[in-house]
Amino acid sequence: MAIDPVCGMKVDEEKAEHKLEYKGRVYYFCSKHCLEEFSKNPEKYTSAGKAETHAHEHHHADFRKRLFYSLLLTVPIVLFSPLVQQLGVRIDVPSKDAALLLFSTLLFLVGGEPFLRGAVGELKRRSPGMMVLVSLGITVSFFYSSYSLLSGMGETFFLELAMLIDVMLLGHYIESKVFSRALSSLGSIIQLLPDTAHLVHGGEVKDVPARSLTKGSIVLVKPGERVPADGVVLEGESSVDESLLTGESQPVPKKPGSRVVGGSLNIDGALKVVVHASGEDTYVARVSRLMEELRLSKSGIERLADRVAFWLTVSIIGVSALTLIAWLMSGAPLSFAVERMAAVAVVACPHALGLAIPMVAYRVSTLSSVRSIVIKKREVLDVSPRVDTIVFDKTGTLTTGAFKVVQIAPANGHAADEVLRLAASLEAFSPHPIAKAIVSEARERGIALLSVEEFTSVPGVGVRGRVAGRTVTVSSPRYSGVDPWVDTSGTAVVVAVDGVEAGVIVLRDQVKPGAAEAIGELKKMGYRVYMLTGDREEVARRVAEELELDGYFAELLPEDKVSIISELQSKGHVVAMIGDGVNDAPALVKADLGIALGAGTDIAIESADVVLVRDDPMLVPEFFKLMKKTYRKMKENLAWAAGYNAVTVPLAAGVLSSVGVVVSLAMGALLMSMSDVIVVLNAQLLK
Repeated sequence: MAIDPVCGMKVDEEKAEHKLEYKGRVYYFCSKHCLEEFSKNPEKYTSAGKAETHAHEHHHADFRKRLFYSLLLTVPIVLFSPLVQQLGVRIDVPSKDAALLLFSTLLFLVGGEPFLRGAVGELKRRSPGMMVLVSLGITVSFFYSSYSLLSGMGETFFLELAMLIDVMLLGHYIESKVFSRALSSLGSIIQLLPDTAHLVHGGEVKDVPARSLTKGSIVLVKPGERVPADGVVLEGESSVDESLLTGESQPVPKKPGSRVVGGSLNIDGALKVVVHASGEDTYVARVSRLMEELRLSKSGIERLADRVAFWLTVSIIGVSALTLIAWLMSGAPLSFAVERMAAVAVVACPHALGLAIPMVAYRVSTLSSVRSIVIKKREVLDVSPRVDTIVFDKTGTLTTGAFKVVQIAPANGHAADEVLRLAASLEAFSPHPIAKAIVSEARERGIALLSVEEFTSVPGVGVRGRVAGRTVTVSSPRYSGVDPWVDTSGTAVVVAVDGVEAGVIVLRDQVKPGAAEAIGELKKMGYRVYMLTGDREEVARRVAEELELDGYFAELLPEDKVSIISELQSKGHVVAMIGDGVNDAPALVKADLGIALGAGTDIAIESADVVLVRDDPMLVPEFFKLMKKTYRKMKENLAWAAGYNAVTVPLAAGVLSSVGVVVSLAMGALLMSMSDVIVVLNAQLLK
């Protein structure tokens, strides 16, 4: 189902008669009117997150307006009601019954319209729910009361009908208000992007709409202003506040070559920035789209709740009919039997079941986004509570990945600088952290690199190519066919020329700050924690002992990591894999839950279900703590929704009427509305 960006109604994409493609995305509309409104000002509705926020604001305003008119119409209905007359207040006006019927009809049409329209939509989708039940209650009450008034036989429920509609509108008004607050953080993130930018062109600076910026544009960002687009600093130095985007609490220093994120706040220096992405392509917009997709998708537990809500609705319709028949067969007055039937339909609340999971999902999506956690799939909410085993990649995840060459041991007549030159010439074509360290060492020593032909790379093994007419390979000792002759717990690579060893380069990296604390937190939470690495046994053992891991696996190829995860899964474990999202893609896909740590603004990693933006190992236990709290809230909401229906439906049917306990239509509406509000508010308590 899609959401109409104008009015917020759900629209079946396959059956939609009105749709429009705008900026590469198809939008669906419930009516021609909404399509025309969208066409007048698409930007009003298409900025990420604004469509949904605007739709809920529209609903909120509509309920407020209808509640106001319904309360006005309720006043004469109350004055003409038998209840007021029993209190000694008599209002004698000509055609009082006709006036009562007129005001009640207007109230039924004005106040009941959103419920009747919603019921039609549910029936069209073949998914009857709350709207069908509420419409059943108000329709039966209205037509039975109208018949009784016109025929002069039986009691009328016009007062009860008015109170029922008023309470339902009030409940939905409160619910929509809380719901809008749940979306407010998304709106605030989007609003971080400024509307205008200072474009630098031909030596001049002019203000232009930020959405008009394109890749390669150069913009000036003054102190105290927000960066209008994602890009790289060209000139200037400053500190930038990224706390609302990445969760980084301290200002981040920026200099030429530094990446900046659109929406971040420039603090104390002017910056010239080359735009890499603007508008809908910025990090902020992409996160917002993911949040929107997360909200619109359904998890397994949510689909189950929807099925339960559907069958609850069908059952309640049957129970309502049986209630009417049972009371009539017992000799009760028709008015009492009809009221019990309507009360059962009104008090039942499949809507609470339908809201139980989505409201928690809405809340966790906004909470996670400001904690540098991007959840890409709603299924994460299903899987994460079942995870019992967490597997980390080593390099760049538990360790810094910032390798430093600590030893070059030449062999077979080669000089150390020659070994480094050959290795660096090849590694200049590789993005691996070890490759970058070797190239950096060569540059620091002032060693010129040689031209390379026929470069090939085998993930987890090494690189090969033709350098100055010779075949050079740089690989792990395991795959070079020889053992290194250096005694070290560092990472070693063997350089070979024409199949003969030329030397060994030894590098070291350090355990990340916070890694030990993160592992300790995870173990306290009951997880078993392992490490996978393609590095040597000695290196893996040193890191595993320092972090006090439950186990480790060393000297692995990428496919070996997949095999180990499969083996853990075959033993009944639910496995989460933590890696960088690039070199660990197969393992991330194989794991029950794939998490990319330290991905920065690259949230489009296909292999990851979750992206942890900041390169901080403590985000891992923080994520799992949030997921545990989320699962607990889901269970609380589902338990409340199920328990509420189990108690209130029998009461509404009148099982305790013999002892004076009767749920009126208005009380049923109040209970039903409060049930929804409680579910929504409970979700907001998630911190």
